[in-house]
Amino acid sequence: MLIKITGLVLQTIRHNDSTDIVTLYTRERGRLALLVRGGSSRTARQRRARLAPLALVDTEVNFRETRDLQFAGDIATPYPWRNLYFDPMKGSMTIFMAEFLNRLLRVADPDPNMWRFLLHAIHSLDVLERGIANYHLAFLIRLLPLAGIEPDLSGYRPGAYFDLLAGAYTDLPPLHRNVVLPSESGIIPQLMRLDFNNLHRFRMNVEQRRRLLNRLIHYYSLHLPVGEDLKSLDVLRELFS
Repeated sequence: MLIKITGLVLQTIRHNDSTDIVTLYTRERGRLALLVRGGSSRTARQRRARLAPLALVDTEVNFRETRDLQFAGDIATPYPWRNLYFDPMKGSMTIFMAEFLNRLLRVADPDPNMWRFLLHAIHSLDVLERGIANYHLAFLIRLLPLAGIEPDLSGYRPGAYFDLLAGAYTDLPPLHRNVVLPSESGIIPQLMRLDFNNLHRFRMNVEQRRRLLNRLIHYYSLHLPVGEDLKSLDVLRELFS
């Protein structure tokens, strides 16, 4: 069955001399792995350029439910991002987001809310002019509800611990190490207000930004199969922390 799909590129890897495997998060089918013609010709290089991380692409797929890999037709770019691949900082951020989403959305059905959020988030980065050093933090924070692990902040009071496993505040220290101590836990409700429109208003030093990034990745990894060994994290910490 021939179907039209629109998707965001999460990963492209070489399959053989003439074919690449491209993983998309699509509006119509959720996560989808495609076989795309590769090679070294000029046309192949142009096609590969359209498959940069988080590129928005259209294609036709000869879809069969029994196949793990679907065969893709021509690749088109309905809305080329303006700055993601020309600004080194935005480019590094894009690589991190694609790697993170590739793990987060390992098994993903179509989700209109997730699709709309991702388009909005990537467009926001593309046009962003101020506060870029905080963008990845806002992205991870705003993604929490859609990932199904939004923390419960209703129990906060001065002196409370934040239990990372429970995703909630507690008056007594948990019997494990996955906890934010009272000396730091008060900043969490403030940081949860961070979004793409107020990035420049949050003043954080290098250490605060690094610690928050580590906490967020750790929190995701406790609840979902994301892992803390993302290859792009070291570059991100160096550039934006």
